[in-house]
Amino acid sequence: MKSNTIRLPEGFYLHQLDSVDNTNEEAKRLADKGAQSGALVLAKTQTSGRGRRGRAWSSPVGNLYSSLLLRPTCSLAEAARLTFLIAVAMAEAIETVTGMQVRPDCKWPNDLMVNGRKICGILLESASNHLSSTDYLVIGTGVNVAFYPDDSERPATSLASLGAPVSVRELVSVYVERIAYWLPIWEQQGFTPIREAWLTRGYGIGEPVVARLTERELQGTFVGLDDDGSLILREGSGFEHRIGAGEVFFRA
Repeated sequence: MKSNTIRLPEGFYLHQLDSVDNTNEEAKRLADKGAQSGALVLAKTQTSGRGRRGRAWSSPVGNLYSSLLLRPTCSLAEAARLTFLIAVAMAEAIETVTGMQVRPDCKWPNDLMVNGRKICGILLESASNHLSSTDYLVIGTGVNVAFYPDDSERPATSLASLGAPVSVRELVSVYVERIAYWLPIWEQQGFTPIREAWLTRGYGIGEPVVARLTERELQGTFVGLDDDGSLILREGSGFEHRIGAGEVFFRA
C-alpha cells in the first residue's frame, strides 16, 4: 500500500506549496531569509518552470517539482559536483518506487534517461559569500511522473507511460532518503564514490558523442568522467578533451 505521507530524514525540512513561480526561486528566497540547509521546496505545479539555459519546463500537476537548499562548507567548484550526487539519488529512488521496473541512466551533466528519453532534469544554482566559498546551493529536480511534454527539444518519457505509475509523495520520500545516504559519504570521502556510482549508470559511455561548446564543436567517444566531473571525450586520434560545460548529443 502506498503511503500518502512524505517522510523526510532528520535534517531535512519540507516547504510544500500548491503553486509557485518555480521551486528554485522559492528555495533561493528561503535561503536569502536564512533558511537552514536541508530545506526542500515541493510544489504541485510551477507557473514559470525552467531548466538549464533558461529553457521553459512544462509543469502540469502530477509530476514532481522540487528544489533542495544546501549549505556545504566548500568551494563553489566542489559544491557543483553535487549535481552528480542528486542524479544518483533520484535514479535510485525511481528504481526503488517502481520495484526495479525502471532503471534510469545518468546523462552528463544533469539529466536522467530511460530508453534514450529524458525523464528527469536537474538544475543547480549557487551563491557565494565574500570569501568565495559557497553560501548556498539550490538543486532543482523535475521528474515526469504522470506526464511528459510531446513538444520538447529532445524526446521525453514519464513513469506512467512506462507502465510504472507512482506517487509523487512516495518518490520524494525515497529521493531524500537517498540524498541523506550519499551526503555523508561525499562529505567524508569526497567526489570519488559519487563519481563511481554515477559511472555505473553513465548514459552513452563508449558511444559516439558530439559536444557543442561556446566556440567550437567536438566529436569523439565518451569514455568517462574526470576526477572533477568533466566529461572525457576521446577523438579518433586518441587525444582526449576534458569538457567542464557544454551541450552533448549522443546518437539516437
